[in-house]
Amino acid sequence: MRLYLVRHAQTSWNNSGRAQGHTNISLDLEGLEQARKLALSFSGVLVDQVISSDLARSVETAEPLAKSLGVSLKTCKELRERGFGEWEGLPFWDVNSRIQERALAAGISPQEVRPPGGESFLDVWNRLDPVYQLLQKTDDTVVVVSHGGALSLLLARLIKGTLDTSRAFRFANTGVTELERRPEGLFLITRYSDSAHLGSGTVLSGNIDGVTR
Repeated sequence: MRLYLVRHAQTSWNNSGRAQGHTNISLDLEGLEQARKLALSFSGVLVDQVISSDLARSVETAEPLAKSLGVSLKTCKELRERGFGEWEGLPFWDVNSRIQERALAAGISPQEVRPPGGESFLDVWNRLDPVYQLLQKTDDTVVVVSHGGALSLLLARLIKGTLDTSRAFRFANTGVTELERRPEGLFLITRYSDSAHLGSGTVLSGNIDGVTR
């Protein structure tokens, strides 16, 4: 089984370093061009399924890809980014500061902190379970289009890591991570956050802590 994990293309909130969460931000002009180039990069690749977060920035990235591959697009709310609740729209540096403060005050891990009306990293880890189970069982070649934080957590699960393992990953906008499922069920990473299809220039990247240039 072959799996491609793809982070959505660029949005204006990516560019300004703001926490998007479940806010339904569309791609900016650069992001639309990135999505087009991503679709072209899969020319000749045989894919059985394209599954996307149901948020606009992922769907707008996945639609040209699914169309070019000749497969239907399935959306999945479990693949959404972490919900930041009342903190959505704030700069990531502010969000991360608030998380650290609450973790220290409550004597818990930052991964367990829930923003008001939002989710913790642990919540998302558990939310991703139906997707994880599908990828463990299917023999199809699958493309999953999602978000920097959600993909970091999903990849950590696929390689039998922990919540902390997720902090080791960063995904470029439309970066492609390719994996093979081995006979014993473990996933081998064969390509990581590859954005060569975008050519030269600055590509934003993101993980569970936000946006990096």
